[in-house]
Amino acid sequence: MNEKTSNNKFSKYIVIVLIITIIAAVGVYAYAHFVKEEPTKSDNNTFPIITPEKTLLTITVGSQSNNYTLDNLTALGIITEQGSYINKLGRKVTGPNTYTGMTVSTLLSSISSLPTNYTLHAIASDKYARNYTLNEVNGHVIIYNKTGGEIGTGNLAMIIAYKENGVFLNETTKGPLRIAFVDTQPSITNSGLWSGSLIKIELN
Repeated sequence: MNEKTSNNKFSKYIVIVLIITIIAAVGVYAYAHFVKEEPTKSDNNTFPIITPEKTLLTITVGSQSNNYTLDNLTALGIITEQGSYINKLGRKVTGPNTYTGMTVSTLLSSISSLPTNYTLHAIASDKYARNYTLNEVNGHVIIYNKTGGEIGTGNLAMIIAYKENGVFLNETTKGPLRIAFVDTQPSITNSGLWSGSLIKIELN
């Protein structure tokens, strides 16, 4: 093999390597800039499900219906305090945890047709429903010690929470909205008062 032939083969080899390198580089660039990435999980291993424009809660008073997005709710004022609850059957205490949301009394005060006397009917996404009296709405509920003994009636805030310990609630954590009872000093309340996966409130 003469020197000229060897040089030609070497040149062809260099050209082929360059072409392969260019094709690979173009492929990487196209994938990085034009291929839509799959959604990734956040640090708490949950996909975000709350968007500002999504209706999270509907409140009805008679024939009147009011829809609230997260922006609508937070515009009414935000409260961040602590709460705990006890399962009376197994006497298991959960908390204290920090909850962020808005008080139910503040939310209802924004409704012009709010009756003076009513029962609050809270409905979850799985159709579970619970009634709350005016006393409960105003946070006057029984509180307990860690062994499940009643220690009196507390003066807590009944809130609609959308965060627990700074993290947005989701379907796994009984969200995106849930009813919670909180105070500056965490009081233990009955777990039956805490309604998860809240989507609707009816005032009767």
